[in-house]
Amino acid sequence: MPPAVISKLNFMKILVINKFLYPKGGAETYLLALSKLLRQDGHEVIYFSQQNKKNISASTAKYFLPDLDLSGQNKKNILGLGRIFWSFSAQKKLDQLIKTEKPDLVHLHNIYHQISPSILKTIKKHNLPVVMTVHDFKLVKHDYTLRADGQKTRHKNSLAIDLLLKAEMTFHKLLKIYEKNIDLFIAPSEFVKKELLKKGFDEKKIIVVPHFIDLTTYPNSQNTEAGDYILYAGRLDESKGVDLLIKVANRINNNLKLKIAGTGPQEKKLHELVKKLGAEKKVEFLKHLDKQQLINVIKNCRFTVFPSRVHETFGLGILESYACFKPTLASRAGAFTEILQMAKLVYYLK
Repeated sequence: MPPAVISKLNFMKILVINKFLYPKGGAETYLLALSKLLRQDGHEVIYFSQQNKKNISASTAKYFLPDLDLSGQNKKNILGLGRIFWSFSAQKKLDQLIKTEKPDLVHLHNIYHQISPSILKTIKKHNLPVVMTVHDFKLVKHDYTLRADGQKTRHKNSLAIDLLLKAEMTFHKLLKIYEKNIDLFIAPSEFVKKELLKKGFDEKKIIVVPHFIDLTTYPNSQNTEAGDYILYAGRLDESKGVDLLIKVANRINNNLKLKIAGTGPQEKKLHELVKKLGAEKKVEFLKHLDKQQLINVIKNCRFTVFPSRVHETFGLGILESYACFKPTLASRAGAFTEILQMAKLVYYLK
């Protein structure tokens, strides 16, 4: 169904599909916020995902797939690798859900690996319009990461996993399963749109819709106090460049402290780096923060910094910084440059 027709539908039942249904990362945080916004506008939102004890409550949970944790190396995970290429189980369960719930529109987020794009055939069998928000570069790069620093890396430093992901991408490319079955791709930035176009995606099927934040949860007046620390808030992963930030912060000869808010696979190594540098008094790791705690930490900092080594699809942290009337420093990577310009509007509109 063309986008023009989709836009004319009122009070839809929208089926949202993502492999995780709890705030695991940026994609999930965004889709949950978007679902809330859609409900406020009168739409009904239902979900298809994996079973997980962390999931939010969902009326359609009985249709969810068994959880497949690809981070481990146990036998169950290895036997489940076939789902990466094609999942008959996902097709069957989704078919049952669609027949029962009769949605008007399907909104995809991250479906590869645990769910797989095999579900696109099922959705199209029911003649439903499909839109997909592009949260990373999986559609253009097998390991969904575009390096900004020019380094060549293997996914999770594993040749076997890297080869598996290349085979997966080759298989889905030969089928053109995304290109043929998705009616509209939602890119969160012009940078993402350009990368999709480079790989041959149809420009007529791509629109740019930036991510958003709810300004009602942020300060409505400027905090003129300049904090005594700089802040990094985000995933602790090699690609985010937090180790470089720690080294730089340790060399700054002033009283500014670096506070790091977040968790991730590099957390232990970063703690070890701080200890090795003897930078315990310069660097502080914060515990897991809820939304309000994070806002308080941002509004009391001197500025935020995002030293990413990879091209980013968006920069939600930049919007959050400006919403708290705080400047930010970021790598010239991916969408960061355009988001920095756009984020200024947040400051002026407030």
